[in-house]
Amino acid sequence: MTFDPTNPYYYMYPILGMAVFALLYFVLRARSARTQNVVLFLLLAANFALHFLKLLFPPYNTEGKFDYYIQTITPENVCAINTMIFPFLFLSKNGALRDYMFYIGVISGIAASWIPMSIDDAGVFDFDTIRYYSCHTVLWAVPLLMVVLGRHKLNYRRIIFVPLIYILDLVVIVANESLLVALGLEKANQILSYGNGGMAFAPYHSLEDTAILDFLLIFVPSWFKPSAENANYAPALWQLGPAVILGCPLGFLMCLYWEWRHFFDDVKRLFLFLSRPFTAYRFGRRKIKFYGAEKNRVRGRRVRAGRVR
Repeated sequence: MTFDPTNPYYYMYPILGMAVFALLYFVLRARSARTQNVVLFLLLAANFALHFLKLLFPPYNTEGKFDYYIQTITPENVCAINTMIFPFLFLSKNGALRDYMFYIGVISGIAASWIPMSIDDAGVFDFDTIRYYSCHTVLWAVPLLMVVLGRHKLNYRRIIFVPLIYILDLVVIVANESLLVALGLEKANQILSYGNGGMAFAPYHSLEDTAILDFLLIFVPSWFKPSAENANYAPALWQLGPAVILGCPLGFLMCLYWEWRHFFDDVKRLFLFLSRPFTAYRFGRRKIKFYGAEKNRVRGRRVRAGRVR
């Protein structure tokens, strides 16, 4: 399967993924919280197991490609890392880690479903094609269901932690590729072609001289870019600027459906806090001005009332 919008089969698996998401939602929404948690965790656990069990099926068990076996079950890209850590993040109580599941899982899972990679040579109904779309559907469907069903509450204040965790993912990819090269399972000159998951080392070759890359590089500091002294990008760190500057607003838009009340409450609190000195001064002046007059007016009434009596 390849990215080919003219092929009707190209739309089949992403649409099936959306149908599975809808089915799970309607089945689980009336179930108990415990049932929802168990089902969502089992989906993530099955995805974790399939990441390693795929070695039992072609093309991963083809003779003479042992080094390729090892690489495909390592954290070679962002989706592979997510597949390996999402079951544990789901069990955690850490809000920032679960937020990461939602934002990065939804973005990477949907993007990979509509722009399939690493299965160019697989047929429409081959095992690897079915595995690929199943795994990436779980990556976006489970975190989204986790939020939609109320199993996790997003907090827009924690968005800043998401791009930082994402950079840590890229650091893991860099370390993994370095280890593969050290073990002789991959050649150093092949990293930019085969081991550049998530553009951890540099932009993809296909993005060169494109408006997209030119836009991204606006947010990359010059010391992270190639220079006369160093012809390479700073691994992982070159994406820090774009991840924070572009990722935080994107995350805010993604969570706004659930967090708009929280956001506007914070805006009102901030406005009241900033206007407090002015408000105190204004009401203080009014109190000083009218306090004596009000007191005299009341006393005057009492005096006149006494005279009538």
